[in-house]
Amino acid sequence: MDPSLSPLVNSRQMPDELRLYLKERFSVLGPVSPGRFEAELAKRVGSPAKREPLLRAWRAYLSGGGREAVRSFYQEILKVPKGEALVYGMHLPFLEFYAREVPSRLEGRVLEVGAFTGALVGYLQRKRPELSFHALDGVEEAVELGKKRVPEVAWHLAWAEEADLPPFDTLLLLSVFPEGLVDQELESRLEPEAFWKRFSFFERLPLFARLLRPGGLLVYGHGPFLGKSPEGVEEGLRRLGFQEVERVGEGEYFLVLARRPEALALEEEWLEEVLREEEALAPVPALAQSLDLAEARELLAAGRYAEVLVRLPEGATGEAAYLRGRALFALSRFAEAEECLKRAMSEEAEDLRALVLVELGQYERARGRLEALAGRGGRYRLYLGRVYLSLGRYADALRQFVESGLPEAEGYVREALERITERMRRFAREGEWAEVSRRAEFVEDLAPGLLTREMLRLGLRAALLQGLFARAERYARRLADLDEAEGFLGLALSALRVRSPLDLRSLEELKPVEPYLTEALARAEIPEALLLLGMLREREGRYREALYLLERAARHGEGEVAGLAFHHLAQVKRALRRPLREVLGDHKRAHALRAYPAPYLFRLAQEALAGDEEVLARELLSRARDAGLSEEGVGEEELEGLLSLLERLEGPWAAFSVLYQALSRTPRPPLELLALAYRLSRTFRESPEAEAVRGQYLAALYAEGRVEEVEGLLLQELRAHPQALEVLFDLAEHHEAKGDWRQAAEYWQKALEVALYREKDLELAREVLRNLLFLRPHDESLSLYLEELRAVGRGLAALGEEPRALPESQEELLEEALPQFHGEHLLVVGGHTQLRSRLKPFLESRGLQVDWFDADSAGVGKEALRRIQNRLEKAHGLMIVSSYVGHDLSEPVRLEAERLGVPVHIIPGRARGATGFLRALKAFAPELFKKALKGVQ
Repeated sequence: MDPSLSPLVNSRQMPDELRLYLKERFSVLGPVSPGRFEAELAKRVGSPAKREPLLRAWRAYLSGGGREAVRSFYQEILKVPKGEALVYGMHLPFLEFYAREVPSRLEGRVLEVGAFTGALVGYLQRKRPELSFHALDGVEEAVELGKKRVPEVAWHLAWAEEADLPPFDTLLLLSVFPEGLVDQELESRLEPEAFWKRFSFFERLPLFARLLRPGGLLVYGHGPFLGKSPEGVEEGLRRLGFQEVERVGEGEYFLVLARRPEALALEEEWLEEVLREEEALAPVPALAQSLDLAEARELLAAGRYAEVLVRLPEGATGEAAYLRGRALFALSRFAEAEECLKRAMSEEAEDLRALVLVELGQYERARGRLEALAGRGGRYRLYLGRVYLSLGRYADALRQFVESGLPEAEGYVREALERITERMRRFAREGEWAEVSRRAEFVEDLAPGLLTREMLRLGLRAALLQGLFARAERYARRLADLDEAEGFLGLALSALRVRSPLDLRSLEELKPVEPYLTEALARAEIPEALLLLGMLREREGRYREALYLLERAARHGEGEVAGLAFHHLAQVKRALRRPLREVLGDHKRAHALRAYPAPYLFRLAQEALAGDEEVLARELLSRARDAGLSEEGVGEEELEGLLSLLERLEGPWAAFSVLYQALSRTPRPPLELLALAYRLSRTFRESPEAEAVRGQYLAALYAEGRVEEVEGLLLQELRAHPQALEVLFDLAEHHEAKGDWRQAAEYWQKALEVALYREKDLELAREVLRNLLFLRPHDESLSLYLEELRAVGRGLAALGEEPRALPESQEELLEEALPQFHGEHLLVVGGHTQLRSRLKPFLESRGLQVDWFDADSAGVGKEALRRIQNRLEKAHGLMIVSSYVGHDLSEPVRLEAERLGVPVHIIPGRARGATGFLRALKAFAPELFKKALKGVQ
């Protein structure tokens, strides 16, 4: 390995994947120059004495010490901490080259010869995991470490010349063939004959080729060693009988690929003849050939290229090869020209060779040189443009063609413009209008005259959609000058400052751009121009003309443009008093292309129903529901219309569902809506929603003081359903509130009989009986119901159930729903005066302090609210009877209680008399006790 001639690359140029792989597995942080090997070693091994064995091995390795020098060097380097990273650092530029070029060419079973610890073969296995990879090395320590580093590869310990392995499909000789014969005194490049002799090519390579099956692929890379000769490798492989020999790469970085024949040409006589030819061959200086190069130059200048080829021999070198290459290039014999120019070994020849490579289609090989020469302009820019064109860099190609200034570049300019236009079309289809605009702007900046009609049309559309109206106006004016209809439409839209007709804010703005629209339509029927002019005629009241224009816009337009055309067409037909079905049909088509908001569809459905078009109304209402129509989507003034429409088209439940949702979001719903909800709910009166609405409606009637109306409504309900428990409960509570205890007790008794004999609900009957005992504590007949409950309980026990045991006396039954209190303070809001007057003494006798603000005494004024909130400061709990208290009072009280940390319990629905309240208090009692234990803050 030559310390002075191994090229380096910055580690940032390495592929990210390879860089991370080498860093993670082999601790390779970057490239290491062979000339800095000793300095890098000193960083790892501080003691000169410890470095000495490795330095001796290193010098022997660089002096062609053979196989033992190779073994010794690698054994010593592996003793150094992260020593293998030094080796890979010196090979790093070539590893990058191999990692880029080799993976795609591999096939079948792959063997890497001289794999060291497996960095390259491990990376190749990652890239091609479907193949079988093997690694071969003659240093035992390297193989043992490689098995740990890259266990996914099969390892073999042997020197390649001696290995006994079955043949492989691919054989990799990468940076390995010259090892053992390295000499730092060698030249960087060798002629083929010198290469064969120096590295014993014909003697050694057949020993390597034993490991490759016939037809298998040999991949040769010289690596960072001196004595390179890609031509020698190619010619040597051909002489040995290898087929499909080709070279990949340039300069220091190259690979030679070849396929093994059935049998190698190994006859001794042939080898001796080859060696004799090698000794006999000697390059003849150009001057010894008595060539008149001045005459050849004159013939070239005169265009007499065939005569130049006659006068200059095929094997010429130096300037003669350069002149012959120029003649071959002029005659379009590019492959022969490249061979001549390679032998010329001059800067001028390499410059011309870059052009030859372009003609041969080897664009990537030519790119670097042409980029360096582009500053000279002329044909170098032209050829660099051809390279960029082949690589898909169309914008860069166009710039080079234009800046070359050559007449022959015009054809390439047209081709580049066509490729750029194709990309613009593709981006337009994908909706990437910023990319379309960027390309149009690039071409315009390069040379405005290069913009083709299609580029202008695409650029105009992109500029409009991006809101770049100044640019859009510029493109539109260019198109108008070319007599293109799109140009006049673009001028109209630019003047309106809108991206499309869909963004138009007011029809009044259309009048100033009318000339542009008429000019556009005089050349072509563009849907957008038809639509805009039709909208203008609609505003002017010229409905017949508008009808004609909008019908054609709807017929020829697409998407939302057609949808807007159908919308205005419907409005024009309405103005012309066309049949309602025709008008609504156009609205339906408009909605299909450009969706209407749900409230608008709802109003169309109402209109259809009013016009006896029930089928259309049903369809439009369905579209409105699909569009998200709900009670939130219509105004309060339109809600009743929506409910009427739903009830007629979809039935009471559909209307009730919408109204129920509206009521749930309304703090104080109007009595009219509650009455409507109550009426709609009668068809399904036993559903939970219907019960909730009925309770809300009754509470609202109570709040309005319409007590007689409440009683009439409940009696009507009872006549329709004599055994409806909730109605009986409401009537009982209603008469309790009036102080009519006798009538209240009668309804409680009826409710008890229904719960006990019809519903067979023992718990509910027990609660209703407790309520009767509270109202009529001295009624002897109630003991009979108590006995009935005990008998039912015994019957249930006989059937295997476990009913809750009944108290022995009426007093125990009355008091069982409540625990014993110890002076806790409870605040109650709601209920009626009779409920408060009967329950408060009872609760206080149980040890509970009660402040009760009922609906009759508290009112809803600010003073009442202030009094209630003042009592909260010393309360241990707050109970709200929600059936009787309006939201305007209970909600502020609840919020204040939460702020103070006072527990809150809301009795939902009906309280079911005194015992319903007591049941709720029993459930709430633990919170009272907790608050009392903490103390009042």
